[in-house]
Amino acid sequence: MPPKSAELFFKSESRYRMLVENSCDVIFSLDMEGYFTYVSPAWEKILGHEPTEVVGHNYREFIHPDDQPGCVEAIDKAVRSGQVGESTYRIRRADGSWRWHTFRGTPHTDENGVLTVIGIAHDVTERLRIEEMMAHSGKMMMVSGLAAGMAHEINNPLGAIMQHAQNIERRVQADMPANVKAAAEVGVSLELVRAYLEKRGVFAFIGHIRSAGMRASEIISQMLQFSSRGETGVVSTDLTVLLERVVELAATDYDMKKKYSFRAIEIVREYAAEPIFADIAQHEMEQVLLNILKNAAQAIAGVKMQREPRIILRSSFSEGIAELEIEDNGPGMDEAMRLRIFEPFFTTKEVGIGTGLGLSVAYAIVTRGHNGTIEVRSRPGEGSCFTIRLPGRGGRDE
Repeated sequence: MPPKSAELFFKSESRYRMLVENSCDVIFSLDMEGYFTYVSPAWEKILGHEPTEVVGHNYREFIHPDDQPGCVEAIDKAVRSGQVGESTYRIRRADGSWRWHTFRGTPHTDENGVLTVIGIAHDVTERLRIEEMMAHSGKMMMVSGLAAGMAHEINNPLGAIMQHAQNIERRVQADMPANVKAAAEVGVSLELVRAYLEKRGVFAFIGHIRSAGMRASEIISQMLQFSSRGETGVVSTDLTVLLERVVELAATDYDMKKKYSFRAIEIVREYAAEPIFADIAQHEMEQVLLNILKNAAQAIAGVKMQREPRIILRSSFSEGIAELEIEDNGPGMDEAMRLRIFEPFFTTKEVGIGTGLGLSVAYAIVTRGHNGTIEVRSRPGEGSCFTIRLPGRGGRDE
């Protein structure tokens, strides 16, 4: 038997209130219409609403519309069967953002016979984010092996195609004595052969073969880089200086200028006051940042907007982590697209514009090559924000 003091402790209303008010989870009660009759102080700490902004309001005002059916079902289950009802949902913070919570609710009848639902909500936003990253990392590990195998298998026949296309061009060059001799031996003029091939567009066909081969070669190179894990050329780098260098590269990139003017986009810089350093392979990280910038600019150029095109660059440092953000005010993306954005060969661009490998390679470079993380926040019509976090150092590099 527990000592009597322990029994008194757990029966004490003040003790119960202390436990509830100091809980890290949100504890609340709802009436049968779904209106809050009580919320614990954790609500304000986690979600930012004062109790007066919640009590007396219906829970549906705070739950994401897509998640309301699950909440209704969990509450109905608790009331109908007396069992614990469970649901996972997004709840709106005071600043308009959403946090994921798991809810467990049970029915309760007070001393006056009034039936309510007592609920406990636990914030699982970070856990779900980490699980998503781990699942994606596992998928990338599997796909990287397949990508390496595919790249090597394709490389050999592609090399033969490119070599034979080049040989065809060389076999009809007018300045090669062997070609002139061979034409004379069969009784034809090399000039007439060249004229015929020109007339029938054969040279253009060969040019298309070589152009397509070069594009395929670039894709294979990206696939091999996606599957590699090397950290060659790692040096201490000022990330703000690196980001500025990438902006200059983006402004002069030929492919980007062909589709739109990067210089027409306003670049807003919100850099940390002090330099931020990280040990990185500069060429690889330039590729990551340039790819994100190009995607942002292409997304902005692909839609008609009522606002001036803008990209915001941010840098910050906290507790050993250097953070870079690239945020655009383009069309944004829905949740389904956001979850797939780092998958190999997934692209929303027109055929011939994107390979679907750029962000996959960026993910591999940041996570496997630099022990960092890369993620994206986005909502339709509200732009996208890519965040890269790397082990780093603040202040001056010694």
